[in-house]
Amino acid sequence: MLAFILPILAGTLIQQLYTVVDAVVVGKFAGKAGLAAIDSVYTLFKFPLNFMSGLSAGATIVVSRLFGAGDGHKLSDSIKAAFTIAVGLGLLFSLLGALLAPNLMDLMSVPEEIRSQTLVYVRIYFGGLWTMSLYNMIAGILRAFGNSKSPLRILVVCCIINIAGDLLLVGAFNMGVAGAAIATVLSQLVSVILAFGALKKTYPDALHRGHHAKMQDIFQMLSIGFPLALQSILFPVANSIIQAAINKMGTDIIAAWAVCGKLDMLIWFVSDTMSPALSTYTAQNLGAGKKDRVVKGNMTGMLFSVVTVAVLSLVLFIFPGPLGNLFITAQDVPVLSPMIIHFMRIMAPFYVFYAVAEAFSGACCGMGDTVRPMIVTLLCTCGLRVAAIFFILPHFGTMDCIVWIYVASWIVTGLAFTFMFLAKSKKLKTA
Repeated sequence: MLAFILPILAGTLIQQLYTVVDAVVVGKFAGKAGLAAIDSVYTLFKFPLNFMSGLSAGATIVVSRLFGAGDGHKLSDSIKAAFTIAVGLGLLFSLLGALLAPNLMDLMSVPEEIRSQTLVYVRIYFGGLWTMSLYNMIAGILRAFGNSKSPLRILVVCCIINIAGDLLLVGAFNMGVAGAAIATVLSQLVSVILAFGALKKTYPDALHRGHHAKMQDIFQMLSIGFPLALQSILFPVANSIIQAAINKMGTDIIAAWAVCGKLDMLIWFVSDTMSPALSTYTAQNLGAGKKDRVVKGNMTGMLFSVVTVAVLSLVLFIFPGPLGNLFITAQDVPVLSPMIIHFMRIMAPFYVFYAVAEAFSGACCGMGDTVRPMIVTLLCTCGLRVAAIFFILPHFGTMDCIVWIYVASWIVTGLAFTFMFLAKSKKLKTA
């Protein structure tokens, strides 16, 4: 299991390193205004990306079960359905995002002082969003076959391209946030081309049976993937509402919170990687009829995630200042660094609850239930955060209150998914 999960984890780290590199380069060459510009709308991109990632996770579950069962004909049909969904919705999101960029910025309460930079960044990023959606779908299919190494190799190449592009366009040509967006889109386009080649090598018959995707396969995949997609966008829904509240607190708070988001990114990488990995693992074993491996394997994956997150949390608790200073200029350190240290030391002891939630959520989805995890996420994460923003934050009006809202949602969601997994495991053993 670890041999399968570790390349996925490394690939997720590298993929998200795009955002970190953008933040470092923009922060150093464009200052806190540039950093605030790209972070003030970061959650906007999470809507379509998370939605497509959820559909990709649903496709991975379907393909994993068919692969485990050895049904080659239905396997090829499902892959074509997955491509149809990824291309169609990816292009739709790109078009809508680029056209509605000004309206979306208004919803996010982007400060006027960074509005022009942010608008350029949003339109370029949305314009290339389809490449990211398509790559995630292909990578999910590769992992469904047990091939987690090819996506890792592809992302290493594309990360190098992204870093070189950032240094050239932002550092050398002074293109600011526009250069960072262009570098990311170009690197993702390369990843799509390489991923197609890897899929053809892994499963040559992926797109050769028949002429087009069947509507019943598309609808079946959407029925499984849609709850996961909806669950995936619940986080950015709540986070966008919270970000809008943060944006009203000024550029300094936005920038400090942006750095915190880059520091704890490793936490999200580890936790978020474990969810689809355990979904794939569970679906493959259930498809092959190996129920005895499901509970043991998921507990192993959860413990691996928790231990890793605990170690990372300790590092973030001890060294938030030096790590945070890597993302900001020397002149911004006196203002931003104390806030970064304060916020990180509140959150660090509680990240493990999020790790538990993601691991057990993935396990439950792999068992074929994608609706109940969506409901738990809706109530315990999205619902709790939104209710707190509207009913609790007005009484305090501080950034500390927002930080504690996040912490409370991790604890409640982690406990809820623990009870759900234990109940499903008991039912699976007696089935």
